Amino acid sequence: MNKTIKDKLASTKSGNRFLSDKRFRTTLFAAGSMGFNLLYGIFNGILGIIYASLWFITMCAYYLTLGCMRLAVVTLDEKNNKRTERSVMCHNGIAMLFLAVVLVGTVTISFLYPVSKSYPVTVMIAIATYTFLIAAFAIRNAVCAHKEHSLITITLRNISLAGVAASMLTLQRSMIATFGSEDADFANTMNGISGLGVFLIVLVLGISMIIQGRERKVDER
Repeated sequence: MNKTIKDKLASTKSGNRFLSDKRFRTTLFAAGSMGFNLLYGIFNGILGIIYASLWFITMCAYYLTLGCMRLAVVTLDEKNNKRTERSVMCHNGIAMLFLAVVLVGTVTISFLYPVSKSYPVTVMIAIATYTFLIAAFAIRNAVCAHKEHSLITITLRNISLAGVAASMLTLQRSMIATFGSEDADFANTMNGISGLGVFLIVLVLGISMIIQGRERKVDER
């Protein structure tokens, strides 16, 4: 079955490129993830408007930003320039530091102005489905980055991990609000611990991207 599919792909120009060109495959998967990011960002924006939720509005901006970061990686396919790759990695790292600050700011505001809302089961299913799907993509990107050690795969891996971390936090917050108890202290404690963890993850990812981009620049001189 697999051989038949490969033979059919190899018989076409695009299919043959897909099978033989790792960079092309990486870019193609990144483009798909980018579209997924943008759609989910819009979905969060709609939820933010419907439920007047600062968190979902922030997540809308967060995922749209991740989508733009992936777009910067996708456009590298035709350039194939190491200097450009380093630049994109560093700029994406800086953008990730900004996202980390936005996240911790939003979590802090949610403590100061708590608004307890429950959400329909369909919304919870959509959030959970997206979270588990991008977790699977993140694992794939992590494996690719471990094997190839290229700037592109490392950047995509870190973007995926930042998306998974935020999605896990959103899922937890939504589940506590929908299915949890009325104990506000418990909710604040759990959201605070998770929020701090996600902030640190995104912060470390951003810093590591900046450092790796600059180290590669030094190594290639």
